[in-house]
Amino acid sequence: MCGKVFQVTLRNLCPECAEIHDRQFEALDRYLFRNRHATVEQAAEATGVPIRQIREWIRNKKISLSAYPNLTDICDLCGSPTRNGHLCARCSDRLKHDIEKMLAEEERERARKREHTFKMRGEVKD
Repeated sequence: MCGKVFQVTLRNLCPECAEIHDRQFEALDRYLFRNRHATVEQAAEATGVPIRQIREWIRNKKISLSAYPNLTDICDLCGSPTRNGHLCARCSDRLKHDIEKMLAEEERERARKREHTFKMRGEVKD
């Protein structure tokens, strides 16, 4: 966070940044305990914790979305709200469809190549 040189720990933060990080998380946790229906934006505004940090905690499962019905992450592809992983349902379905389409095309190409392959039996004579 700060760019200081420090001995690396499991958290990969210098002691001062780790303390700030902990205070931010505690402030967010207290706020969400009292305001279960808050959105990420409302929580960030009320606590001063950056939205990016809150979304990181959501992704790292440090904040459970099941306990807070209005907290969401954002889809990596389209930016729409999601509560399940890195992709929204629409982008996930589209990606799955694209992969299935690509695999089917590859299988058709392999089948086409097999049609034009001849196997020879026995020895080849001049």
